[in-house]
Amino acid sequence: MRHLILLLVSFFLFSCNDGKKDNSDIITGILEDFSKMPDSVIQKGFAILDTMQLKPVHEMVKELRQILELQEIGVGDKLLSFRLKNGPTMLIKLKEFSSLIKGGTTASAAIPPIMILNNKQEDNASNVVGAQRGENRQNKKALVLAPYKWEFTNDDANVPYSKLKNHRNYKGNVNYKSNNTEASQNITIDDYLSFNDYDMVYLSSHGSKTCNMKGDAIESSSNCHSYISSGIKFKKKDRPQLIELIKTKNVRGIAFEADEISFIPKFFSDAYPELNNKLIIFSACQLGQEGDIGLTFNNILQNGQLFYWQNTIAVIDAFKAFDSMYDRMLQYGETAPTAFKNMPDKLKNNIPYFKSEKERGDSIEVYNYLKTAAKGNAMHLIEPISFIDEKTKKELQESTVYPFEGILEDDQPEEASFTLEFLGYTAQEIEDKGMSLSLKVDGNAVLDHISFVPDTDPYDNIEVKAGKNEKTTLVTFKGVNLKKDLKKNSSVKLEALFHFSEENYGYQSINVSTGSSDMRIVMKSPDGSINMFFDADNYALKMTHPAENQTLYSDEEGYIYMNIPGKGWMKTKLLQMFGAITKLVPIDMDFAGLKMNKGSVMHKIPGFAAEVTISMLEKEPKAKKISGGIGSEKSIFIYDGRLTITFDNQKRLESLVENGADIHYYYEQQQIIVPNAQIFSLPSFN
Repeated sequence: MRHLILLLVSFFLFSCNDGKKDNSDIITGILEDFSKMPDSVIQKGFAILDTMQLKPVHEMVKELRQILELQEIGVGDKLLSFRLKNGPTMLIKLKEFSSLIKGGTTASAAIPPIMILNNKQEDNASNVVGAQRGENRQNKKALVLAPYKWEFTNDDANVPYSKLKNHRNYKGNVNYKSNNTEASQNITIDDYLSFNDYDMVYLSSHGSKTCNMKGDAIESSSNCHSYISSGIKFKKKDRPQLIELIKTKNVRGIAFEADEISFIPKFFSDAYPELNNKLIIFSACQLGQEGDIGLTFNNILQNGQLFYWQNTIAVIDAFKAFDSMYDRMLQYGETAPTAFKNMPDKLKNNIPYFKSEKERGDSIEVYNYLKTAAKGNAMHLIEPISFIDEKTKKELQESTVYPFEGILEDDQPEEASFTLEFLGYTAQEIEDKGMSLSLKVDGNAVLDHISFVPDTDPYDNIEVKAGKNEKTTLVTFKGVNLKKDLKKNSSVKLEALFHFSEENYGYQSINVSTGSSDMRIVMKSPDGSINMFFDADNYALKMTHPAENQTLYSDEEGYIYMNIPGKGWMKTKLLQMFGAITKLVPIDMDFAGLKMNKGSVMHKIPGFAAEVTISMLEKEPKAKKISGGIGSEKSIFIYDGRLTITFDNQKRLESLVENGADIHYYYEQQQIIVPNAQIFSLPSFN
């Protein structure tokens, strides 16, 4: 008898896929508004489920045919479906789903594989999930639903959860909901109605199908329907409350087992008139056999992709496939269609299941395929651009003190160099597609649609290096004029836009700190040492000469302060002080070449910390770089064959050394109070 039932089911299944498909009626024609369904009809459907005894399929079909209100009946390898007039679809589970697979078992194995190949992917323009949310787009949200975690061994829903929960674009925004036991009820209808609240949706569940019968045969393949198990269970006593909830939600496309809800594609088309800039994955069996899932999402997707399985898929095979796909979307930064294309073929095509009758005497060999419904732009799962901390070679962290080049609050615009990581494309692809970068500092554009490949000029301000893989490129933009004078210990907003096209781009913004330009400067020579202290808050400067017990001050107005015996503190702007100060400096430095908007000649010494920069020296013919680069602790130059110039790991001027004399810069907080003083000037002679 058992073999007779299997033969009958197999006949139904294979016939379901014979003949030319007509998708025009797949989504419509089988469901009605729940608010218009008489409660008596719904309750009668449940009563049939409660009283129907599992028996050979042909006997259950014969029994159902005796019901006058019966409108349609369908058979699948796992489910028997029926619908009464003006009632919902009711489902009878023929046998329990396996914990090793995600739904039905035998699928449409009789169809040659060529008939169910993956959809052709067009080379569409790129965009990013959540791009419609403006600056908030980088704080992306993911929904991961695992209603059968209790059943699946190593559920593949763990893949997106584990890989996204600590990613900068998703950290703290991955809503992972699972049923850890069969009795758990952590997932609700509202979760399935919330897709528009998320940028990525992943569902790991069971899938199956039935094909409608007419008489003793399958009517036609156009009357086959896919079902997705929701994991939402209910007790007999809660049925009236559940029906009322469904009416309140005004949803359609729901089918009922005796204790669980399943969804037909109509559920999603009614719930979502459109889905924009999203990636959706339905990891369940048999969702691609009838075309109703693909057709539904091709209609409602505006920009985005849906991935789903054609036939039966083992949980372990689903895990391996999506583990590979997510790695390519995250580590390589590829769009979902590109990641799908570049996955190993064995993980997405011709995946075998039940390889021999010896393994399962009642089974046949089944081959599975990962399919996609795509519309509009190819979606990046992440923003494929990020600022890189040159010190750590990792992503720049929020509130980091950034190595801006210049003295803060000196009425002069600062400069800075920026290293950015571009993902998802080879350097050749970036060049061929005409991609570019824009950079904003506090909302002001400092770079506008700058092309950065190919890097043909070794002396320009752009340095291009290979990244961690062939789809990653590191680009440093040197000596960028920020077009504003930054404030001490303030927050600065950096924004990077990776232009795929004129309309679409990858985006990252981050707030960094300026820190302070305060410094202690130690000048040493064979004749002794001099200490200088600079307070950027009030632009005050103090110089001490320990050997001669002398102290000088200087203010932002250009006065130099001296303590004259018998007269106290005096201040002057006399040019004669120029020579006196320069004689104290142990290294021959071009003070006259430094431009000062405020302060005195004394301020030219801390001014070197702003004027002498890595980017400036890299363009100077007299300067030779002997160490330094991305991730280096220090950068060192030899200038004019005599002067060694060193920069610390934050790209700040650290020291100038020549013939045993040196000037060393220490970046420390200072508080200098300039003494009260009288103005000293020479008498006039008329």
